[in-house]
Amino acid sequence: MRKNLLVRLTRAAAFVILPVIAAPAYAQAPQPARTEQANPDGYVGGYGKYAIPKNPPVKPATRTADGKPDLSGVWGGPSGLQNIGRELPDRQLPYTDAGRSAYQYNLTSAIDPSALCIIQGVPRADLSGQPFEIFQRPNRVAILYERDTSWRIIAADGRQHPKDLEPSFFGNSIGSWDGDTFVVDSIGFKGDKIWADETAHAQSDQLHLIERFTRPDFDHLQVEVTIDDPKYYTSPFKFTRKFRLLPYELIEQACDENNIDRNHIGVGLGTKDGTRGYDKNAPKPGGPEPSAANQ
Repeated sequence: MRKNLLVRLTRAAAFVILPVIAAPAYAQAPQPARTEQANPDGYVGGYGKYAIPKNPPVKPATRTADGKPDLSGVWGGPSGLQNIGRELPDRQLPYTDAGRSAYQYNLTSAIDPSALCIIQGVPRADLSGQPFEIFQRPNRVAILYERDTSWRIIAADGRQHPKDLEPSFFGNSIGSWDGDTFVVDSIGFKGDKIWADETAHAQSDQLHLIERFTRPDFDHLQVEVTIDDPKYYTSPFKFTRKFRLLPYELIEQACDENNIDRNHIGVGLGTKDGTRGYDKNAPKPGGPEPSAANQ
């Protein structure tokens, strides 16, 4: 009996190290409250012996057998990293007329693709707040996303993009090394079927995405992202995000399982700051159905 109790406690400890994530585009059944602690660079999470140290010692990044920085690990980011325009003056993106119209349509008339369980694609999957894991080999890098249990493969063997691409949610990605920086060049996206971030910014089928991955120290991964989308933006722009190494194992996540907001999904954002969500347009227990204006 003592042995069984220890097994249950170990499993419980492994389960509760989930990091805090941005509110999803759909509502899930309420979860028990948990105790959290914050670290200096804004990441919230950590439990018991798995807690992230408040002031961890700075250790150098590990390297692979061929001398490249090893990007492998499970990575997560702080809250507030979702908006691709966060670092621009007044958060104003350089829209074309088509880009501004697409953004307004997403805000007022479109259903968030994530609420429909559509794969997020990039850069949104990197910005969603849920952890991802990188596996690195000399000629191939894989990124596994806990969100929707999805993945992308980045070829790093010197190939070029195919001339006849089949559009996809993550696009066609090829990688190369620029010193200690892993540069990922992606094209061939599905465009309006996906959003660029959690705040409804649009991306078109002309998106050319450049991601520059570096590991400045053992505990951090930094990604500089360049969005070059001439259909929706008048000029390329950049943003940088820093992720933290997590003592965590990815779990399976099925988008539509336990989705109690399924029958009340409406247009616009489903995040906690958005115009819809279970707390805004779902019926309260014993209360009336939501009005048509809120659906």
